[in-house]
This record gives sequence, C-alpha cells and structure tokens, in this order.
Amino acid sequence: MANTQFDPDKGPLFQGEFREVTVIDPAVPGHEPNLVLDRTKPFQVRVTWRLRGTDVLLYLAALEPDFKVACYAESMGPGPEVILAEEDEPVSNLTPVGPNEWEWTHTLSVAANTLAEENPGPAGPSGTYRLVSTVFLNSAIPGGSYDIAGFSDGPMIKVENPA
Repeated sequence: MANTQFDPDKGPLFQGEFREVTVIDPAVPGHEPNLVLDRTKPFQVRVTWRLRGTDVLLYLAALEPDFKVACYAESMGPGPEVILAEEDEPVSNLTPVGPNEWEWTHTLSVAANTLAEENPGPAGPSGTYRLVSTVFLNSAIPGGSYDIAGFSDGPMIKVENPA
C-alpha cells in the first residue's frame, strides 16, 4: 500500500488507515489495477479505509453525516494538477470488520478526457501522474479540532491515447 496518514492518531482510542487505492479501467474488464489508461475513456478509483479504536463511534456520532472522498492527480513533470473526482460517502455505510473496527469503500468516477496524455518535449505534459486520495469528515464542535482526515499517496498512472 502507498504512503498513508490519518488524523487523529490516538493509539488504541482512534486510528485510521487506507486499505486500498485501486485504479479500475472499465474499458478493460478484469484488468485491475490498470495503471496505463486511455485518456478518451472514463475510469474509476476505488478507495477503502478503516477506522479502529474505542473512540471511533463517539467521533462519528458527533461529526457530519458524510465523508468527503476525493482523488487528485499531480503531473510528474510538466502538466496539469487536477481534482479527478470528489464525492460523498455516508458515514452510515460502515462495515464492522472486528471489535471496535469499521471499514468503508467508495468508488470515484473520473470522466473521460480529464487528464492529458504525454506530449514529448520540455513543455509537456508528461502524461504521468501521481494520485493522492483523501477522506475527510468535518467537525463543527467548538474548542478544538475533531476533524477526521486521511491521505494516501499513490499509485502512479500513465495516460495515453492507444490509437
């Protein structure tokens, strides 16, 4: 799994982790993950994260009802940096996976022609992108920050037109 971070991190009281960030190419069924994508076709990014600890349900009950799940693409070399998709995932869609442990999975949909393919030369774009996925649950509780935020760095993808 790629580099991941979650906040808060309170040991046995509250911890989080990304379990999966997978690029899915519906144009190539059964080819998962697919790290080389046709820019003219839509694709998906499946994100799975897990929270565990005795304080998790207390946090979830006090925060907004939906996680904001997003995926960003950062060009490696010249090229665009864009938000691929941002969607809501209801907190209530949790799946218990153990004592004081819950998991969520959300599949983001990315439109065709969102990313540019490689154009060789110093002006680019490179057509190579690092994906960064985030989950965020906002808090309006006064007197401190009780937000939940998770970040996953990776995978890398290549975008091309196969013609």
